[in-house]
Amino acid sequence: MTAAPVALHATTAVELDGRTLTPDAVAAVAAGAGVRIGRAARARNAAARSALESLVAAGEPVYGVTTGVGALHDRRVAPARAAEHQVGLLRSHAAGAGAPLAPDVVRAAMAVRLNQLGAGGAGCSDGLLDALAAALAAGVIPVARGLGGLGTGDLPALADIGLALLGEGEAWSAGEAIPAERALRRAGLRALEPGPRDAIALLSSNAVTIARAALAAARARVLAEAALAVAALSFEAVEADRAVLDERVHAARPLPGQVAAAARMRALLAGAPPPRRGPGVHDPFAFRCQPQVDGALLDTIAALERVLAVELNAAAENALVVARPEPAALPNGNFHAAALALALDGLRGALAQAGSLVAARASALLDERFSGLRGWLAATGAASSGAMALEYTAHAAAAEIRLLATPVAAQHTSVGAGMESHASFAALAAGPTDAALDRYADALAIELVLAGRALAVAGRAAEGEGTRGLHERMRAELSADLEDRPLADDLARARTLVESGAAARAAL
Repeated sequence: MTAAPVALHATTAVELDGRTLTPDAVAAVAAGAGVRIGRAARARNAAARSALESLVAAGEPVYGVTTGVGALHDRRVAPARAAEHQVGLLRSHAAGAGAPLAPDVVRAAMAVRLNQLGAGGAGCSDGLLDALAAALAAGVIPVARGLGGLGTGDLPALADIGLALLGEGEAWSAGEAIPAERALRRAGLRALEPGPRDAIALLSSNAVTIARAALAAARARVLAEAALAVAALSFEAVEADRAVLDERVHAARPLPGQVAAAARMRALLAGAPPPRRGPGVHDPFAFRCQPQVDGALLDTIAALERVLAVELNAAAENALVVARPEPAALPNGNFHAAALALALDGLRGALAQAGSLVAARASALLDERFSGLRGWLAATGAASSGAMALEYTAHAAAAEIRLLATPVAAQHTSVGAGMESHASFAALAAGPTDAALDRYADALAIELVLAGRALAVAGRAAEGEGTRGLHERMRAELSADLEDRPLADDLARARTLVESGAAARAAL
């Protein structure tokens, strides 16, 4: 089993302080940045560990430490068997299925869990903190399977991660999946000797789902910025009516994302000649409703970022170990990820709306009745199909996003002999969100290609303060040939511009 190795950035490190981790920082670790554990994070964990030791010494039951888990919560575990119990928890919960998670996703999950442990409340050993950080630094990334989490803890994947730190299971090393013990030895690392709460501390989290959501949020923000730049290029290419962007329109319905989208569009188009098609043009929804739809996407991204600001830095332990006013292990449901599931569902719904509008603009760009340009943006007015087939691809992408937008938060289950009688299914929302972002990037690439062709057919260059830079960048990257030819290479190059952030940067 092989995977593309993650390029480690030896000189870049993200500080994990248990308080300020962001989606962009998670994305940096996923891409190869190292981590360092903040002093305050270590101190919080040490305080929880001291409280835990006091509770165990006093004979108090502590879930997952001196008891079983789930339906076995009332079964006691002797303190002398604590380490054996922790290893058993990891082995028994390594029950995931499906293809392994991508190494960059596992890196992100390890960073998220390490940061959460630094939020306090777990009381794990310093050895677990150091093992996670050292594995990230050395590029030893556990092979973890994601299917099995229900949004009340990513148990199978986190168990795989824990076992790899112990030298069991498999780990990615230089892009190759090899026995974890060999991967640790190759990197000069020692296998973790688990402390009395290390396994349950690692397992008590939705770190994989939170990491995937953080990566999705960072990616969605880049795509949303590119979408505004591409839409502005389409506006200029077909001389769409810019009255729909008027500040007074959006002051009358001041949803934050809508206001921001319209303001950005005005800035992108500033300096462009006014449309020559005359006043009073009543454009299709694809243009008239652009700020409203793209604004809703901006708002849902912001909503996901608000949830992640908490989840990335939360002590979501069950039980939560506290030291004040006196040591206690508080049972709770902070592992339940309903808020995250709803935020991911919302993002996919917004992508379905935005993707459908992108497809509608693709149709409008190709329609000579609206654009006033040659039909299908062909090289000639003969029987040339031009870019006709891109309309089909754009609508196929939009249809797939709509299919992926089915909400998971409406699902229900009961497991663990009825003890775990509810689940958020946030874990099942992460994969469809990634796929929806893929298709949205495809749709934006199609619109970018078509907007550029429309300007070429019109014999004009973009002149807006933002659109000019984007048009120049795409002309440097994409072929100017309008003859009938395969367009897959154009789409691949356009998608790279959109996904890399280059499209949005070119429009600054």
